[in-house]
Formats: sequence, structure tokens, C-alpha cells
Amino acid sequence: MSTLGLIASLERLGVRSCAVCHAAGSPSERKRLADAVHGEVVFTPLYWWNQKTRHALALRPLLEARQILRTGWALRSTWQVRRAAMRWGAELIHSNTIVTPEGGMAAGQLGLPHVWHVRELIGPGKPYRFAREGRAFGDYVARHASKLIANSNVTAGLIAGWLPRDLLEVVWNGIDVSQFDAARTAVAARAAAPGPGARPRLVVAMVAGLTARWKKHAVFVEAALRVDPSLPVEFRIYGQDPSEGGTRPGGAYIDDLHARIAKANAKARFHWPGYVADPRQVMADVDLLVHSADHESFGRVIVEAMSAGLPVVGVNGGGVAEIVVHGKTGLLVAPDDSAAMAVAIEELVREPARRSAFGAAGRARAEDTYSLEACARGVLAVYESAMARPVLR
Repeated sequence: MSTLGLIASLERLGVRSCAVCHAAGSPSERKRLADAVHGEVVFTPLYWWNQKTRHALALRPLLEARQILRTGWALRSTWQVRRAAMRWGAELIHSNTIVTPEGGMAAGQLGLPHVWHVRELIGPGKPYRFAREGRAFGDYVARHASKLIANSNVTAGLIAGWLPRDLLEVVWNGIDVSQFDAARTAVAARAAAPGPGARPRLVVAMVAGLTARWKKHAVFVEAALRVDPSLPVEFRIYGQDPSEGGTRPGGAYIDDLHARIAKANAKARFHWPGYVADPRQVMADVDLLVHSADHESFGRVIVEAMSAGLPVVGVNGGGVAEIVVHGKTGLLVAPDDSAAMAVAIEELVREPARRSAFGAAGRARAEDTYSLEACARGVLAVYESAMARPVLR
């Protein structure tokens, strides 16, 4: 999502983009990328060189073997990147994620500058681990990148000590804030509706696929269960849900959430809309966004909510703590503290004027700091610097 917006914004600044992409996502998502680059796209397997902690140790050799077969130890996939870059006359290669090495390898073979985008939290206790970390990581990246872009200060802080001082820049992700104007209008209209004109229950929502365990849905559920049941609140969890709202087994992680709610006899207070493709539709129907993950490298959904004029309750950790200004655009609580999160939710449910003030301040912050234009200008400045530092094989 961040890259699609960046491609469009860079084009308005005179930069044409082409793409080589892992063949993931739905057909409609792949078409969106193809349309954004005017058909100049190749879908091919890419080598993911990180060891993801969500995979059991016993599975990693099998996953690695499959990658080797599909990418030829990244040699065949690098050849695909190199061939595409030559065909399209690329002047710079931008790797959109730190977990694929092909961009740096191809840039070295072609003598091109290479910008490597770090959107992941890396290191001990973080979602992404690599065989090379510390000085070994820094040495490898320095040989294969002209510049690194981190999507937040949190992301940068984890790796800054591993790298040469002038290699790393921070450019926050950007979104098209104006796309949430209609959602903002809907939110404001509900807030202004008096008495009987207001809907009977406020919607307090978490937006995060239930397949992403590090989002910590249980913290949100426990906080919701602590909120005064006499308050007119409906709790929603948006996102991919294999259990289809608890109507069938969804795995231990998801089944545990439904068991907690059933034990508290609180099923009537929760709603499970599932995956909704358009975030504008989600934000237009929500009154308060709550986010319980503390391992976000950025937190796009937070900026989307702020763009719609929504107040946010988040965790004082990861990229979320960098986006939310405590006491101005929302409230931050300690990680894994469901009791404190419940208190914050109750405060904002009971204080509509404060919700509106936080929402207005959040929208202003999104416009000033997290717009697509600001992101594109920052990336273009990194490109200009990188052009003087091609990667040499």
C-alpha cells in the first residue's frame, strides 16, 4: 500500500517506476501494481533471507529448501531483476523491503545505485531476525546499498549502530490523506448528532488481521472486557479471520480470543466484520481506533484513522508511539497493559468533546507529517544522494 502511493507521487515529481515483485497477493492487488507502473512489471519468486520468528524451527529447513528451488539461491531471481532493469533502462534500483537481497545484487552487477528500504523491526526480540546481524549485517548492507531508508525512527534506531553513519536516512511512510475526507465527514457528523440523532452505540475498533499474532489481539479483547458494560459500546475487530467470526475453528490464537469472550458472556458486545478491502469504509464507521501491537515498525492504520479524524488509543512502543502524540491526538498506554487500555478507552467513550479534539489534531498531524507528498520528497532526496554512490561489484 505504501509503495503504490509512493509510485504515484514520484511520477508526479518526474520519476518513472517499474517493478519486479514476488507473485503474492490477490489478482486485483497485482493488477493495481501493474496499473501503477503502466504494465512494466514482472512477477517472479524472490528470496526472503530473514528467519521469521513465527515459523517453528522444524519448518525452517523445509521453507529454505523451497526458496532455493524457486530462486536458485537468489541467483535466478537476481537475474530476473537484472534483466528487467536492463530492459527498462533503470537508473536506480529501490528494494522495497530489507528481506529480499536481489536488488542489491543486481545493482552491483550493473553498477547502479541501490536504495534499500527498511520497513521491518530487526534484532533480538523483534519480529524479523537475520543470519547476519550487528556488524555482519552492516558490512553486508554497506557493500550492497548506496543508501538505506528507514520508515520510522524506531526502525532506524535498531540498526543505526550497525551501519556507517551516513548510510541511513529516515523517511516516514505517506498516505493520501485526502482520500479519507468522506470518512472524516461521516465521523464529524456522528459526533455532532444530538441525543436521539446519535447512533445507539459507539464503535471501538481494532483493525489488524487475525493471522498476524504479533498484533496482540488478546490485549484488546481483555481491555474491552474490562470496560464498564453499562457504556453503549460495540467492539469490532476488522481483518482477515479464518474462523469467520468464531463460527468455525480458526487455530489456537483465534480460538483463544473467542473463548475469552464466551467465558465473560460478552459475545453480544463484539462484532467481527472480517477483511474489508477499503480502509476508508472502515474508518467511516468507527468512532475510536484502538491498537494493541507494540512491534509496529510504522503503523499505517494509525495514520489512516487520524486522517479520518479519529482519536486513537495505542501502545507506547514501536512506530505507534512515534505517530500518536499522547494527550493531543490520542492516548498511549504501556505495552500489554489491558487494564490501562480499558481506562483510556473509557475516558474517551465518556468524553465526546475530547474525542473530537483528538481527531482534529490527528488529522492536522497526518497532513503535516505523513502525507504522500512529504514521503515522495524525502525519498527523492535520498535518490539524488544515492546517484553519486553506485554499488560496485
